[in-house]
Amino acid sequence: MIDHEKHIELLQRKLEREHEARLVAEKLLEAKSHELYNTNQMLNDSLEKLKLQAKFDSELLAYQNRMENLLLSYARLFLKESATAENIQKLLDSLVDGNYITGCYLSVYPTDEITISGKYSSGRMQEWLPPVTLDTTDIYWECDKHILWNNLHTPYGNIGVFAVRIISSEERLNAIQKQMALFCELLRSAIGRLITFHQAINAKKRAEESEQSTRDFLAMINHELRTPLNGLLGSAELLHDTSLDNHQLKLLTTLNHSGELLRAIINDLLDYSKINADMLELIEKPFDSHLLATKLEDIFIHRANEKRLDFNIYYSPDLPTALIGDEDRIKQIFVNLISNAIKFTSDGFVHAKLWWEDNKLQFSVRDSGCGIDQADQHKLFKPFSQVDITSKRSHEGTGLGLVICKQLCKQMGGSIRVESSLGRGACFYVSLPLVISQTTGFHLEKKQPKKIPLKHLKVLVVEDLKTNQMIIQLMLNKVKIDPVIVDNGLQAIELLDTESFDIVLMDCRMPVMDGYTATKALRKNSYDKPIIALTAGTTSAERDACIDAGMNDILCKPYLASELHDILTIWGASIE
Repeated sequence: MIDHEKHIELLQRKLEREHEARLVAEKLLEAKSHELYNTNQMLNDSLEKLKLQAKFDSELLAYQNRMENLLLSYARLFLKESATAENIQKLLDSLVDGNYITGCYLSVYPTDEITISGKYSSGRMQEWLPPVTLDTTDIYWECDKHILWNNLHTPYGNIGVFAVRIISSEERLNAIQKQMALFCELLRSAIGRLITFHQAINAKKRAEESEQSTRDFLAMINHELRTPLNGLLGSAELLHDTSLDNHQLKLLTTLNHSGELLRAIINDLLDYSKINADMLELIEKPFDSHLLATKLEDIFIHRANEKRLDFNIYYSPDLPTALIGDEDRIKQIFVNLISNAIKFTSDGFVHAKLWWEDNKLQFSVRDSGCGIDQADQHKLFKPFSQVDITSKRSHEGTGLGLVICKQLCKQMGGSIRVESSLGRGACFYVSLPLVISQTTGFHLEKKQPKKIPLKHLKVLVVEDLKTNQMIIQLMLNKVKIDPVIVDNGLQAIELLDTESFDIVLMDCRMPVMDGYTATKALRKNSYDKPIIALTAGTTSAERDACIDAGMNDILCKPYLASELHDILTIWGASIE
């Protein structure tokens, strides 16, 4: 009985424990269920947030993609063509989308370099007032108005201001501001390139105007200097043919020397001006190098003999006869060097030599003159610089001869150098890369016109200066020609309408009507007789202008009676 009760008691306790365990399990299950529910809610909330974020990011990404495509499109446009008011306005209109950007504004400050200066705007904003603080910074966010301001800074300074009104949440604001900064950079670059382009055009225009002004000035000064020189040297030449006593001959010799010195100075100044203006042109053609050496010796032999100098010009047997180059300019270099050597050598020798080495014409001039101190040699090739520039110096000149020689050598691709010491003479070396002419049978020496009587020629002279009228009349009278002289091109045209002439000698620069205009008018009216230009012009452009106008030949001032005779002989013979 007792055992049975214990057994029942044990069973009850077991049932109680199981009941308690079941209660604990139910509580635990309830807690887990609640936790699972909370977790599920959290997952649902996170999923909704992720969906919202994805939608947010996709919208921003789509906006950024659209802005990048727009940026690329206008970058290509501004590279292809210059920024214009039309495409700038289109860009601002494209930026305004009504969602993020509700207004755009661009102010391009006035400048002479561009034509797009002004104010541009798009969107709902009616008035744009830049804040004062914008003057001290490149970028400014005006938070109360939601406007991003950007100064457009370039190497040319601040050229304008670009602003956008942004309506966006804080999360997207930074990304949109960065996008607008790229468009600001695009506008800055496009306007800056436009300024650079217009500055380049204006600089080119100014350079062309300056070059043309230089050409006009050189042509004018050439005419103004050579024209009176023609009267001076022409008078001296005509005076030489008259009866003069010894004193008068000495005065005439002095006059001739001064005139030739003045011509040399004028030539040097004009050549130097042409070189500095890049107007010196080389005319390359075949020439006889051996004959050039002979000509140089003929030019200086008498001057050297007067000073009792041992003078000679030697050319080596291997020197090619026919070379291609600008013979006149090469001769000018050699004449300058030989003339200097004789000028600065009081006794002893002046020896010149030509030879061929390394496909170059080599030339040296050695003398036993005063020499040049090593410390002074740097002055030789500087303009208007001479070793002796004191008031006691005994040698005339501008100090441009060697400068011109160096520039001519440089233009021909060659070089010039000097070796000298004080009291031991000097030696100048010239090296010019030239081409050996392969042409055979060409005439290197200009054929001299046959001297024939010219008194049968009827000549019209068109010249405005009375001095030159007198000179040319006396020169023509020497060959039995009595010319008719008029003062300008208009008078010439009127006279040629009623009277016939064999040759017209036409000055180029005259009042009322110049020689170019008169010649063009005559050729237009089928006038076919020779017209010879009388011009002080020395540039190829001036010579071309004479030929383009219809002139047959050119006689350069100052001219000699023999040169006038030769050109009349050539064209007079063509009439017969």
